[in-house]
Amino acid sequence: MRTAKLDRALAAGVAAVAVFNTLAALTMPVGDRRVSGVIVATWFVALLAHSAVYWFGSVIRERMGIAVYLLSQAGLVMVVGLTGALFPVGVGLYVAFTAEAVVVAGQTFGSIVITLTAIVLFAVNAMVVQDLYRGATAGLLLAITGVVAHAVGALVRRPAGVAGSSTPLIEPVDATDDSGLTSREMEVLRSLAGGARNNQIATQLGIAERTVKAHLASIYQKLGVESRGAAVAAAQRRGLLRPHT
Repeated sequence: MRTAKLDRALAAGVAAVAVFNTLAALTMPVGDRRVSGVIVATWFVALLAHSAVYWFGSVIRERMGIAVYLLSQAGLVMVVGLTGALFPVGVGLYVAFTAEAVVVAGQTFGSIVITLTAIVLFAVNAMVVQDLYRGATAGLLLAITGVVAHAVGALVRRPAGVAGSSTPLIEPVDATDDSGLTSREMEVLRSLAGGARNNQIATQLGIAERTVKAHLASIYQKLGVESRGAAVAAAQRRGLLRPHT
């Protein structure tokens, strides 16, 4: 899935940051700007943990939920910032984390809520470490990131249709419950729970197989999961598969 690739890309990037940030800190030529070995080690461990959580992001979100995933990542970024690596390392970490949070959890919590929460955390972090001016500047940077993240999130969540086609890949159907799933998506979900494959679902519902795939992608996004089994499990926990009375 697209989010899994994003997880791996971010994990690799943060791992690289961990290595180069450590090398830069240990080889700092200006004596009065050097930090203690304990702080450098704290940065390194926190960054590696941050990278690992990204790498196993899909597994963590599937088994423990999106909220736990986001809280753990936010905590690790806060640790890095509070120990003195807020500028520029912490800025980059907050920017990347906010963008990914909008992509993987925008439909669950709302992209506006995610962005505003990240701005508050970032500003508080900056004010504790530096001062009000830097805190306000940090908030401004993340606000700009939020604008970009909303655009990226919208593109990622948009089903890929046939170029130039005026016919939407997923037909507009009114939502049927507070999960946000449309009635067609519920039909796909019930067939999925029954063990049907994509081609079988397409036959059952009289739609194209590529449309089934698009519905599944939307279902995964709305339920905050990344696999067929996880989607069924999440639907069962929410009571979405109970027979109608």
